[in-house]
Amino acid sequence: MYLRLVAERPAPPRELLVPQAEVTARGLWLQWVPGSDGASPIRYFTVQVRELPGGELRPFTSYKLRLKATNDIGDSDFSAETEAVTTLQDVPGEPPSFISVTPHTTSSVLIQWRPPRDESLNGLLQGYRIYYRELEYEAASAPETKTLKTPSALRAELTVAQSSFKTVNSSSTLTTYELTHLKRYRRYEVLMTAYNIIGESPPSAPVEVFVGEAAPAMAPQNVQVSPLTASQLEIYYWEADSQNETEKTKVLFLPETVVKLKNLTSHTQYLVSISAFNAAGDGPQSSPRPGRTHQAAPGTPSFLVFSEVTSTTLNVSWGEPAAANGILQGYRVVYEPLAPVQGVSKVVTVEVKGDWPRWLKVRDLTKGVTYFFRVQARTIAYGPELQANVTAGPAEGSPGSPRGLLVTKSASELTLQWTEGNAGKGPTTGYVIEARPSDEGLWDTFVKDIPRSATSYTVSLDKLRQGVTYEFRVLAVNHVGYGEPSSPSMAVSAQAETPFYEEWWFLLVTALSSLIVLLLVVFTLVLHGQNKKYKNCSAGKSISNMEESVTLDNGGFAALELSGRHLSVKNTFSKKNGTRSPPRPSPGGLRYSDEDLCSKYDGAMLADGADLKEKSVDASESE
Repeated sequence: MYLRLVAERPAPPRELLVPQAEVTARGLWLQWVPGSDGASPIRYFTVQVRELPGGELRPFTSYKLRLKATNDIGDSDFSAETEAVTTLQDVPGEPPSFISVTPHTTSSVLIQWRPPRDESLNGLLQGYRIYYRELEYEAASAPETKTLKTPSALRAELTVAQSSFKTVNSSSTLTTYELTHLKRYRRYEVLMTAYNIIGESPPSAPVEVFVGEAAPAMAPQNVQVSPLTASQLEIYYWEADSQNETEKTKVLFLPETVVKLKNLTSHTQYLVSISAFNAAGDGPQSSPRPGRTHQAAPGTPSFLVFSEVTSTTLNVSWGEPAAANGILQGYRVVYEPLAPVQGVSKVVTVEVKGDWPRWLKVRDLTKGVTYFFRVQARTIAYGPELQANVTAGPAEGSPGSPRGLLVTKSASELTLQWTEGNAGKGPTTGYVIEARPSDEGLWDTFVKDIPRSATSYTVSLDKLRQGVTYEFRVLAVNHVGYGEPSSPSMAVSAQAETPFYEEWWFLLVTALSSLIVLLLVVFTLVLHGQNKKYKNCSAGKSISNMEESVTLDNGGFAALELSGRHLSVKNTFSKKNGTRSPPRPSPGGLRYSDEDLCSKYDGAMLADGADLKEKSVDASESE
């Protein structure tokens, strides 16, 4: 009978344990029970520490550990983690570092330090210990060479019972301490250590200090900062009152209480703080006081470049000065041809207000002429010029002019069509359309960035000025620049064609026609109504016609009385000599209506009540 064993990876260790009695500041003891070896001898175990994979432990730090076994087949799985284990404390690994040790009064010293790094404390910091001792004067005839002691030698000297160092303790929360009751005009040596419950750190490097003079206790008062020029500030201050007999507040290089700071930057704010010092050290600084220098002329613009150069136009742009030296008020651009054009050398000056925009469109150039440009920035005055030359016209290698430019017009838009010309030294990257109104005569860019594949472009008439005639031309563009323009198109009016039903004359005719039709309808309705009324009055009735002959005597007017209508017309004779005219009845005083005709003037009434009487009126003067 044969038994065949199959080798495999081992089982993970179990029952991991760290005895607390075996834990030190920088080490611990780990115990475990090995698992199955997997039918292959275990070669080694691997311990994994979560906090410090390098394997080196630190004092007063918590760790968790786990373990795996390895045989010839491979690694086992990791075991379960141990409980958290904290290493013991150790003495601090480094001392505090001195910031300053200065005389504070004639019998005290002020010490300031920086705590040790947290990773070097190795436990809970209890406080700081300051060691100091008086140094003896050395004989001038036999000077000794002083050697620098090592930290171990210093620690040995501090621990001996007959040590000459005096000791004071300081709280762990403090970083400043004042040593008092020192002897005047003596030198002292000071060093420090940090300590915890385990012990002290190595001592710091010793520092010597002379006691007897005190640094100034107060800062200069009433500091005033006034600008003098664009590069100078003037500072005024008064000395502080002396706190003791050795205090001095006069600055070594400033014998007066006034100083001029020179070589400053123009239009820049500075903060000025003043402190007094003496042989014992520096006093406290005064509160910072602001001061700003005056403005000055700016520096030259940072750059000057040209773009979109055609036969007659270009764009010139420039950069802000590196040293503005104040608030920029604007720029001055001056350009002129290097040689006279047709016997005339025209100098053009353009003032650009403000700091933006920093570019200018120039449109009155002559093809093939080289122009000289100058740009200056201005604050309270103009700064130095930045100069550059440029030649108007296409550069060598730019595209040729497009051919066959044709403009067609519809009711609301214009369509430009062209054919690509010579590409030049590089492929065409796009097209530009220029326009020239008939009332200006200068070509200007109308449309840019037309794709290279386009051979037509449509323009809405709304983008043009109504009633103005335009000419167009097209330019090709490649990496060299703008090419030659095409021949100008025929002049095209930007007037949109309005439909006839929107013309003013059509609207006027329509309105008049409507008015006439309305009047005819009203007149027809009035006539129809009148005829209907008279027919109703005459139905079933007869009106007798009466004829009366009236004889007028003496050429006067007859007076007729219509008794049925209470209407009387009286005759008034004129004077025989013709000086008085007979009165005539007013038409407005006579009232007639269709109802009267219908109701009263029928046959019966006319027969009974309509008596026409003739009254002779005497035409005497009295009447």
